[in-house]
Amino acid sequence: MRPAEFEDEQIIEAAKRLLGAGRRVTGFALRKEIGGGNPSRLVRVWEDYRQSQEVVESEPVQDLPVEVEEALNEMTSSFLDQVRTLAINLNNRAVKTAERRVADVMKSAKEQQQSAEAELIDATAAFDELEGQVQSLQEALEGTRKELQSVNDDRKELGNKLVKLEKDLAVSEQKLSKEQEKASDLKGEVAGLKKANESLESDKADLRKQRDGWATIVESREEEAAKLSHQLSEAQGMLRELEAEKKAIAAQSEERKKERDEARSAQKEAERLVTQLETRLAANETQNKETKEEVQESQKPGNESRSPEKASDPRKKGGKS
Repeated sequence: MRPAEFEDEQIIEAAKRLLGAGRRVTGFALRKEIGGGNPSRLVRVWEDYRQSQEVVESEPVQDLPVEVEEALNEMTSSFLDQVRTLAINLNNRAVKTAERRVADVMKSAKEQQQSAEAELIDATAAFDELEGQVQSLQEALEGTRKELQSVNDDRKELGNKLVKLEKDLAVSEQKLSKEQEKASDLKGEVAGLKKANESLESDKADLRKQRDGWATIVESREEEAAKLSHQLSEAQGMLRELEAEKKAIAAQSEERKKERDEARSAQKEAERLVTQLETRLAANETQNKETKEEVQESQKPGNESRSPEKASDPRKKGGKS
């Protein structure tokens, strides 16, 4: 395996700079910030660091406080024993349920993150490959355009030469017509002009053939340029599809984060309910203790004048236990 190009500290510092600039931390943003690297590895290093900074405490099941335990031991009522058992069971169940839900959500989020990272690696490879293809197509298209321009220039030059030769031929024909009207002693000169005329006609035919050949080449270059333009359009369409797929993967990662935050909120709510139950239980035990002391006080000598109704039911003063 090829060694990592950048240290974890460099990646973490780059991510902090992005956050400080108000930007989102993604694999491609980190790659651009530090000048290279695998986007999947870069974002994984940052996520591991960020999760290591989050304190997610899973408290073990705790026994009741010492003061509450001592107060409960002093009570002989079966109702209080049932309340204590219920409180312990509720506390254990609430904590275990919250921990199990958090563990399930974290496991699911981890699997989704691994899947998203694998898809991101494939998308990155395809994206890099398409970038190379687009670059090659653009270079080929530019070369074809230059060749096409050169062919057009040559065709114009040949056209100018042909026009010039046609003008020369017309001048020669005019001269030949005038010379034919001259005396017969100029027949030799006329014969020479005829030969020059034939040579010019031959040159004219060759130039026309060459012009037709250049026209065929220009047509072929234009067809090739059209094909390259079509391939470039297809490559750009694939690039847009890959961009959309990257955005969808980022949206899935954000949704997994929301589910994890909801699980943590549920755990905190369960802990809050357990705290409320413990508070109510402590208040109830305090009332029972006060009631017991009042009953013991009423049974002392000199307090027999209290009404039998109050002595027999001490809970009427302190409320229900």
